Amino acid sequence: MRTKRSLVQIYLLSLVALSAIPLAIFGYIWIAKEYEGYTEQSEAWRDTYVESRRELLRREVGKAVEYLDYKHKHLNRRLYNDLRQQVAVGITLVEDTRKEFVGESKAEQLIRLRATMASLRFSDNKGFFFLFDDQGRALLPPMDAAAEKRMTDRATVASFSSQIRAALSNKTYDFLEYRFTDQNSDLTPERNFSFVYYYKPLNIYMGASIYLRDELNRLKSEVIERIAAVPIDPDNSILFVVDKDGRQLVNAYDPSNVGSFMPDIVDVSARVGGDEQSLFTELSWLDRDGQKKPVISYIRRFEPWGWVLGSGVFLDELNVKLADERTALQARVKEHILFIVVIAFVLMMFSAIAARWLARRSAAGFHIFQQFFADASKSSTAIEVTRLPFAEFQRLAEDANYMVEQRTETERALKLSERRFQLALDAAQNHLWDLDLQTGLVTVGESFFRLLGYDAPFKPYPVGAFKNIAYGDDLQIIASAVDSWLGLATGNSVEFRVKDRAGNFRWIYSRGDVVESNENDQPIRAMGIMTDVTDRKRIEQELVNARIAAEDALHAKSQFLSSVSHELRTPLNGVLGYAQLLQRDTGIPVGSQEYLRAIESCGKHLLTLINDVLDLAKIESGNIDIVCRPNKLDDIVSNVSDIVAHRAKSKGLEFVVDLDPNLPVQVQVDEVKLLQVLVNLLDNAVKFTSSGKVVLKLHASPETKQLMFSVTDSGMGIPQEKLRDVFEPFRQVNPQDGKGTGLGLSICRRLVEAAGGNLNVSSEFGQGSCFYFDVPLLEIGASEYINELATEAADRSPKLLAETGQNPAIIVADDVAVNRHVLLSMLEDVTTDVREAVNGLEVIEHLKERTAQLVLMDLRMPEMDGMEATRVIKQEMGMKDVAIIMASATTDEEMMEEAVAVGCDGFLPKPVSISDLLKIVASTCGGQAHITVAIPPPVVANVVPLSDFVLPKDQDLQELSAAVDLGDVTRLRELLQQLRTFSPECDGFIDEAEEYLGEFDFDKLARLLVQASHETSVNDA
Repeated sequence: MRTKRSLVQIYLLSLVALSAIPLAIFGYIWIAKEYEGYTEQSEAWRDTYVESRRELLRREVGKAVEYLDYKHKHLNRRLYNDLRQQVAVGITLVEDTRKEFVGESKAEQLIRLRATMASLRFSDNKGFFFLFDDQGRALLPPMDAAAEKRMTDRATVASFSSQIRAALSNKTYDFLEYRFTDQNSDLTPERNFSFVYYYKPLNIYMGASIYLRDELNRLKSEVIERIAAVPIDPDNSILFVVDKDGRQLVNAYDPSNVGSFMPDIVDVSARVGGDEQSLFTELSWLDRDGQKKPVISYIRRFEPWGWVLGSGVFLDELNVKLADERTALQARVKEHILFIVVIAFVLMMFSAIAARWLARRSAAGFHIFQQFFADASKSSTAIEVTRLPFAEFQRLAEDANYMVEQRTETERALKLSERRFQLALDAAQNHLWDLDLQTGLVTVGESFFRLLGYDAPFKPYPVGAFKNIAYGDDLQIIASAVDSWLGLATGNSVEFRVKDRAGNFRWIYSRGDVVESNENDQPIRAMGIMTDVTDRKRIEQELVNARIAAEDALHAKSQFLSSVSHELRTPLNGVLGYAQLLQRDTGIPVGSQEYLRAIESCGKHLLTLINDVLDLAKIESGNIDIVCRPNKLDDIVSNVSDIVAHRAKSKGLEFVVDLDPNLPVQVQVDEVKLLQVLVNLLDNAVKFTSSGKVVLKLHASPETKQLMFSVTDSGMGIPQEKLRDVFEPFRQVNPQDGKGTGLGLSICRRLVEAAGGNLNVSSEFGQGSCFYFDVPLLEIGASEYINELATEAADRSPKLLAETGQNPAIIVADDVAVNRHVLLSMLEDVTTDVREAVNGLEVIEHLKERTAQLVLMDLRMPEMDGMEATRVIKQEMGMKDVAIIMASATTDEEMMEEAVAVGCDGFLPKPVSISDLLKIVASTCGGQAHITVAIPPPVVANVVPLSDFVLPKDQDLQELSAAVDLGDVTRLRELLQQLRTFSPECDGFIDEAEEYLGEFDFDKLARLLVQASHETSVNDA
């Protein structure tokens, strides 16, 4: 290994080097000033030289441009004079010829004139003569611009002749310009100048003509020869001319370059601007030796011809002067460098002597420090300060002594802290680890190996050794954690499994972080702790297994309840159906009628129990949805009152509705769920109250945005020890009384909670109870409510005003004969066209024979079920006009959604009610009847006001109510017809009742009769 230099040596070399630095800087500045002066002087000489030549160059170019401008401006005048003079010569020639050949006819004279004039040319054979007679016929056509021959294009010659005759219509001569265009060529038109004279003795037009192109080319050649003939002085200026393409036309310096391209002249000429179209610039020319030389030039553009004229001067004289000055500068710089080197050598020698003297003095002090640090690494020691030569060394010695003292105390405290930390880790069952990210070696606390039953290693080991004890699937987790620390991640934590000595895998939770990085901020060390979490993992797995088992049990319960519901509803359909049918039979004795009502009541009670159990199962499985829609609070309260008031009145109870006057008119609520809760609570209040009153109170809190309901009764009350059980399923306050199933309050509470509220109870035994709850208050505007009503009305099935005499075709499909018989009996008053089917295949066969308006389809049937039959009818057979109603005991919402998807038009739950069945018939079999759609007004009442009607007697109302309860359509019609015959003053009431009966709306008809009974009793009082 190479020996490092001592601090004394470095100190000596540094002093020597530092002594030369100021001198080097001074020399650099000195030489730089010299070069700066040379540069400034060179620029000044160049500017002076260029300025002295500027006016000369400008003057020479200006003269040449003035000459070109003069020639260009006088071109037309010159042409006019030349052509006029040629015509005069031609006229003289004609006169002489006529005198010489006197007695020739006009035709002979024209022939001779044509032959003479055809051979005459002028202006370097570019000018020519032409002749036309007074009718415009060409005696001697003009020359063609593209060839050395007379023009043969008749259209062009005729056009030229017309222009001549038009111009000389009222005069004898004129100067004309004409543009000849070749239709078969893309060349630009040729401009032609002519002087025409009308010679009356022969009635001819004589003209001398020339093309401008030829005259212009001749003029350019003349100008180039004139400029090229100007003598030059290469030492002063050189005149040059180039065309628009950069080709040299004049080069006074080197005529051999005429015709070649001048370098850079096209790019430079593009920058020419200003009023004079001129520019001073520097060009690069080739001298006679073929070397490029800079030339200061002044150029101007002559726009009419696109030429660039310029004059330039070589910088040879300036360059010679600058070369001499550069040689003198180099000599001065050499003298400066030699002076600096001598001075630097003297300073370095002086610095070396001084540095060696200082080094000897410092070496002793450094030796004392070396000995001190060698001793301090083994044990606590101190430096004798008085032995050191300099004050700085003495201060360093005092700091070193203090450092050793502090280190000794820190080592003692660190050992104590490490012991305490290890005890804390052992107590918390945490195991420390230390990972070197550069080498991949890890050190783990001994307690970790004791936990697993292994012997602790004596030195760090590769982290890859964990694969010997780690679970195979968790190796990637450990590697990812190490990679994340190398990627500057912080706060990493992982869980993995390791095998103990007994062969069992234990779960380890490890968390750690980067604790050290290098100078490039790259992590080099990470530390953390590991904890045995096997017991926690076992408990978590047990909880997961328990949750899965609970979900399976809940699913099994839901499946069981759905199956039991279907099996119970099927026989109930027969029981309740036959009970309803038998009650319509007037021949059955009164006592038997009571038995039938008891059978129907028991069946409905059993159906209520089934529905409650299913509702509870849906709520527990989380399958309940709250659908809030705009509703009027008055309508909701009115509907509840219609249902409950009749029951309260039958028990002699007072039913009171207390509404806050500040209630909003319209709110957003789930009307169905809210009605279910209110009816259940009020039903319980009426059921368990023998005397007194039942109060429904409703008010709103704008501050908390809550709508609050309370149901108060004066019944028996609830004992305090049973208050906490009233909302539990199948719990009853008094099971012995046989009232209720114990499900209603549980369902109500969960419905209210699903709507975002809370249901509570306060009760005093013997005094009565109060059930109260709240729901979120979501107000809406009147216009939004009206729009919602309009939307509902648009989606609602049209009202049917048809009579049963239309005899609609109906198919009843059910594999159970009892169910088919019940439906057939219920449809006797509606139609006689009813066909039966025991499965979907028979339904399809019936429809192929003859279509039907309505199919009552059971869901579960052999061979082909109702779902498949509906799909075939709607999608394959395309019978969209056949209404299919699924009459089934199944209440599975997913099954209902699937039925809608395949084409089902509605559902009729079993057991089937006569009123529900007749509503279905009314809504689906009215295709041939008059159909109207009614959009309800903004304020909707449950029934029409009866103040303007004369009401029937109480006995008649009771008979009508009994027929409504039985759903006996025939009996209702008979009673209403009797009323119309014997009580014609009640026609308004009878019309309203017959409208509801025509729609089979037994609910509205029942409410109409209840309201009529109430007003009759009030009037009697």
